[in-house]
Amino acid sequence: MGLGQMLLTILSTMLLGKVILTINQSTLLAGQTKDMAEYRITATSLGTSMLEQTNAASFDQVTATMDVLNPSSLTAVNSLGPEGSETIATYNDIDDFNNYMKMDSIKGSAIFKTRVKVDYVQVSGGTIAVAATQTWSKRVKVYVTSTFLEDTLVFQSIYSYWFFR
Repeated sequence: MGLGQMLLTILSTMLLGKVILTINQSTLLAGQTKDMAEYRITATSLGTSMLEQTNAASFDQVTATMDVLNPSSLTAVNSLGPEGSETIATYNDIDDFNNYMKMDSIKGSAIFKTRVKVDYVQVSGGTIAVAATQTWSKRVKVYVTSTFLEDTLVFQSIYSYWFFR
């Protein structure tokens, strides 16, 4: 084999190696993208499921049994959370979910941490501000995190109490 043929063989081997590495990188990147999409879909399902759970509850402990005419009759800001020995199975109003946290490990997927925060808010035009006292509106924020997600996913909804005579 001559020097020219040897150089062509070496160059073609290097070119083949580069093509194989590029294909492997593309395959790996496609797999990572697919996995990340699955993690995000699962996290989105967990977040929206938690919002739906809060939506099924009464606006406040007081409004579960009677009508309220003054927001000061609602649960105090510093008392938001479950009353006494309530558990997730017995939560009956939105603010029971305040500071609720759970871990979900889904078979074949990552471990997800879901955390809930409930605040009274003042809604004015396009502005939402956390209120220091009771108002007719509560905001529920659900945070879903995982070591496999790049960011924390945040889902929120505002619930308002309406009473008509």
